[in-house]
Amino acid sequence: MPRPLKEVRLSKEERNLLESNIKPTTQYRFIQRVRVVLLASEGLSNNNIAEKIELSFVSVSKWRNRYVKYGITGLKDKVGRGRPKRLTHNQIIKIVETACKKPKNGTHWSIRRLANKVKFVKKSRLQQILKGFDLKPHQSKMWCFSNDPKYEEKKADVVGLYLNPPKNAFVVCIDEKPGIQALSRKRVCMEKGKVEIYDHQYKRNGTIDLFAAFRANDGKVIGSIEKHHTSEEFLRFIKTVYKKWGRNKKRKLHIIIDNFSTHEVDEVQAWLKSHKNVQFHFTPTHASWLNQVELWFSILKRQLLKRGDFESEKDLGKKILKYIEGYNERAKPFAWCYGEPLKI
Repeated sequence: MPRPLKEVRLSKEERNLLESNIKPTTQYRFIQRVRVVLLASEGLSNNNIAEKIELSFVSVSKWRNRYVKYGITGLKDKVGRGRPKRLTHNQIIKIVETACKKPKNGTHWSIRRLANKVKFVKKSRLQQILKGFDLKPHQSKMWCFSNDPKYEEKKADVVGLYLNPPKNAFVVCIDEKPGIQALSRKRVCMEKGKVEIYDHQYKRNGTIDLFAAFRANDGKVIGSIEKHHTSEEFLRFIKTVYKKWGRNKKRKLHIIIDNFSTHEVDEVQAWLKSHKNVQFHFTPTHASWLNQVELWFSILKRQLLKRGDFESEKDLGKKILKYIEGYNERAKPFAWCYGEPLKI
């Protein structure tokens, strides 16, 4: 003889509480349990409820009885539900400590080598643990500290020019990119379903040096192709920049450059003294990231140099100057913001 069903009676408040849990953000299994109780309160048998909710007869009977005995708290999962933890706290700490140390006869850990070292954990579980602690042994970053005694002073000067430039001032970032190689190699253009491919072999057709000036106000660029990057070429380029952007005596030309030796020779300093509306601002040592023209050099490399094909030095220089011409038609100032580099 079957057991008599436990009757489920709901007050108005209990029904409202149960119905309020039927929403998209609630776990589906909890919603099923709530529906079991609501249908049971309407007098349905366990078999009928099981057909409507697509649960087994045993599950329906379980949640009906749990609600009658404990109320809505009886519909929640018991503490410790699911597979028990296989690793102890000390074992996890050991994994983290080992991953943060250099392996013998190597520079960094791979998942396989680390799993062989600790031995008590599988590779798949090891990956989950490292991901949980945001540990990435396969990655690394390069860093360089500035040893400039006036680092803070120079940094504040350059950042101030970007974020709050003086009135009637042009802020110009100048630097040289030496040794650009004119490389030529065979390429096959991209097709539908196929990426562009190129031959791993290439021909060197010489090198050139590029002087570039980036105007922070509007993003315009001036470029000059040279065979060398001595003080003579630098001074010639400075005069070109001044001729285009600095002749207006009412405007002051603030030029941001690095501490390269050619920038401080007597000829350059003499020219600077004779042009009162020009002022040099030097970036700190090992802090070229403060110079916005470096950002533009990165754009040039990605969009032209990296995948370009150049038959000669002349061809390379011509294509760079043509690229600058096209870039100036769509130029915009960088949305530059300051962030401190990594400190260790």
